[in-house]
Amino acid sequence: MQQLTEPFAYGNSIIHSMHPGFRLACAFIFSLAGALVTDITPACCVLLAGVIYALSALLSFKLLLKRLVVINFFILFLWIFLPFSRPGTPLFNIGPFTATLEGIIYTAVITLKSNGIILAVTALIATMPVQTLGAGMQTLKFPDKLCRLLLFSWRYVHVMIMEYTRMRRAAAMRGFTPRSSARTYRTYAWLMGMLLVRSLDRAERVWQAMLCRGFTGTFHSLTAYRISRKDLALLAVTMGFIVLFIFLEFNKIEVLL
Repeated sequence: MQQLTEPFAYGNSIIHSMHPGFRLACAFIFSLAGALVTDITPACCVLLAGVIYALSALLSFKLLLKRLVVINFFILFLWIFLPFSRPGTPLFNIGPFTATLEGIIYTAVITLKSNGIILAVTALIATMPVQTLGAGMQTLKFPDKLCRLLLFSWRYVHVMIMEYTRMRRAAAMRGFTPRSSARTYRTYAWLMGMLLVRSLDRAERVWQAMLCRGFTGTFHSLTAYRISRKDLALLAVTMGFIVLFIFLEFNKIEVLL
């Protein structure tokens, strides 16, 4: 059966063997602290910390670069607008628009910390299967309904894609050709409606089957997760990074551009 896979989820690095709850918690607090950074120096440290996490997880450089390209494609639009939209010291002009030093620094901060957070989250969370992520959420006392929603969405989203593909193929065999017309819009609306009806019907059958097998609302993992020294070390390193971000944020260090 077709499955959604995460290429970074299987490896032999030290991060792959750590407690999923600790990794999830560290990713959250690191992302929160990194997102609140507003100066260029701590933003550079956020990026450096993200690189350290990525190297520790032994991530494939080629796959990681592809993800960073996607993220930075959207950040590129910030470089088109933000340097010209913030007041400050003029640097150069492009027609009637003036780029300022403050605008460039502001955009650089967003770029650096965004890439650092992506690297850290990829190293800490993308390196575990979704089942392990769900178990980690349960160890952190996330609501059971949220854990079930994550795991069932991962398990059955490809089923919905296959169902939609099947209905779309059936419509094409009956002569349906997409055009910019009211008939096309109605056809797609019917397809979405039928997909919703079939999804609800399948969900009801799956739920009844699970209840027949004794499901009580909680997923149980075959792996017993125990806190080890390396998990505490990960938490200590993450807290050390956060303290460094806070120190640099409140003790401005001038950087020559």
